[in-house]
Amino acid sequence: MKRVICILLALAVVVCGLTGCGAAQEDRVALTVNGTPLDAEIFRYYLDLAFADASLSGKDARINSATEQCIRYVAVNSSFAQRGLRLTAAQQAETAETANALWSVFGAHYQKIGVSKQTFLKLRLSLAYTERLRLALYDTGGVSPLPDDTLKAYFAAYYVAFKVLRGRLYGTDVFGNRTELTEEEKNAVREKFRAAASQINSGVAIDFVYASLITSGSDEVRQSLTTEVIAEGDLNYPAGFYRAVRGMEENKAGVLEFGDDIYLAYRANILMDGDLFKNYRAACLAAVSEPYLQSEINVMCNGYSSVRSAGVVQRCYEEVREGRKQ
Repeated sequence: MKRVICILLALAVVVCGLTGCGAAQEDRVALTVNGTPLDAEIFRYYLDLAFADASLSGKDARINSATEQCIRYVAVNSSFAQRGLRLTAAQQAETAETANALWSVFGAHYQKIGVSKQTFLKLRLSLAYTERLRLALYDTGGVSPLPDDTLKAYFAAYYVAFKVLRGRLYGTDVFGNRTELTEEEKNAVREKFRAAASQINSGVAIDFVYASLITSGSDEVRQSLTTEVIAEGDLNYPAGFYRAVRGMEENKAGVLEFGDDIYLAYRANILMDGDLFKNYRAACLAAVSEPYLQSEINVMCNGYSSVRSAGVVQRCYEEVREGRKQ
């Protein structure tokens, strides 16, 4: 009799253990996509993005957004595998390096909302899969390659190429401290820059004109003679600089003022130097192909359905909401 009781107790322990494990597993699953369970940490990550999206408000909208992103996550990863795509060792290393750098900055926040570093790396890998999928579809040799002429047109429309020399409408003393110029002194600087621009526009070699303005050494001359390429919003230049240069005629120089800085800018023909386009081709491909890629992913997602675990989703929502308050 004692033996029977012991066996029954042992079976009860095993059954309880299995039930507990099942419950614990269910607690980690926020939703299933086409029958595949998706970890709650991934759902919390996308919920966090939904909270950060100013266009979304309210619990239902945020949960629906997170659900849609989870479906896209599964769709991209599945398509990546089904197409037999792979990340190179260099791409994997770059993804890990980027993930580690981002985690060092934002890791504390993600831990507060219940997202581990391991899950964060999975999500970054999925972004890398998305980019690899983009190339497989739209790059040279892809399923629907975008012609370089289209990419060059985008490059010319949204980037600007120029050479520039920046001056200051103030001075510095021997200790490097700022000193103010009189209005007469500022006008003298302005006139010097306008004269230099006039020389360039009349055909004088820009090397000589730039050199005539330099007072602090050859390093600045070399930097000023390098053709730079920027898009709107570039943080290396003041707001409005991009549009001001785009407003200039190609192969002409002009003088621009922003605050206490004065610029002699020469707008170059951005397509004349093929290396400029080569350097920015990947960025142009990403921008031009983005609507096509998202449309393709939308089509993929049409073949997926999801079922949410209401209790887990509710806990995820509360955890993310509270984590963002800390």
